[in-house]
Amino acid sequence: MSDQEKTLLMSEQEMTLIYKTSNILRKDTSIMRLNDIIEELVHVIESKTEDVRLPDQE
Repeated sequence: MSDQEKTLLMSEQEMTLIYKTSNILRKDTSIMRLNDIIEELVHVIESKTEDVRLPDQE
């Protein structure tokens, strides 16, 4: 099955999720495994949380 055929079979919700995760991670997530996407999203969230905590710790 070609990439174009896969795209046609995706729901609107799946396409929205790919768009949003690609924006957040700044890379094409359409070819990534779900576990990899989740792992990278967790990393982004943790790093943002650390950035927020740093000024309070001074």
